[in-house]
Amino acid sequence: MKMREFVNDLDLKDDQRYRGDCPQCRGKNTFTAAKILGEIRYNCFKLGCTVGGIYDTDMTATEIYHRMKEQQIARAYTNIKKEKETMEIPPYVVSPKAQHTKHQRFVRRWGIAIGDTMYDVKDERVVFPIKHEGRIVDAVGRAVGKKQQPKWYRYTGEADYYMHGSGDILLIVEDVVSAIIATQELPYITAMAILGTSLSPKHMEKIQEYNKVIIALDPDAIGKTVEYRREIELWTGNKTTAMNLIDDIKYRMEEDLDKLKELCNETSSNY
Repeated sequence: MKMREFVNDLDLKDDQRYRGDCPQCRGKNTFTAAKILGEIRYNCFKLGCTVGGIYDTDMTATEIYHRMKEQQIARAYTNIKKEKETMEIPPYVVSPKAQHTKHQRFVRRWGIAIGDTMYDVKDERVVFPIKHEGRIVDAVGRAVGKKQQPKWYRYTGEADYYMHGSGDILLIVEDVVSAIIATQELPYITAMAILGTSLSPKHMEKIQEYNKVIIALDPDAIGKTVEYRREIELWTGNKTTAMNLIDDIKYRMEEDLDKLKELCNETSSNY
């Protein structure tokens, strides 16, 4: 069956969206189609799949923006490495010990399991390893001593995000510590720290695995929160919720946690 015939058979109504397996590459839950203002557009977000199209050339500004993003994704995908290299751990990044008082103080303050961390004795950083297929491919270090610049440091740049948890709702947060604490408070979510200032095709490739997405960045980043929500919805077709926090999620503000739990329940009920 031709792709256009497949999309027509979905019989979409105005403002209706469809998400499911791609009929061409068989990617699980990677195919989206939508009918907006009489225009039908469809796309597969699986790495390497070329399915994508739109009926009618009279596109709105939003559709033009969407198409430009798709082209950016297609170009960027060609540069994504198929195999991430294993990180060579520097000799000064070690398993934490009791005498590493700054490390001990930091993990106790935030309630982080020591086994999830290492310690950079040279630059005085609590180190959070990032694994891919069981191998450490990168790590993020948080300065805890007098050497505070930069506060966060990436050791290889191989990873684009840090993931914590195994729930079916994705929560995008500001940093690694927030990701860990968020999953402690809400064990039914997965938290993502994007390790940068903008979303990339690699982030989208991971985000599109989740039907339910909530963004909860720092209060002073509300503009970025709103922009992320818009980009994720345009790129993936998923409804995404932006949350305005009172304080960073790692501070465990009761009002923020209650609101986040409420949003998770609302998000779940919509699917």
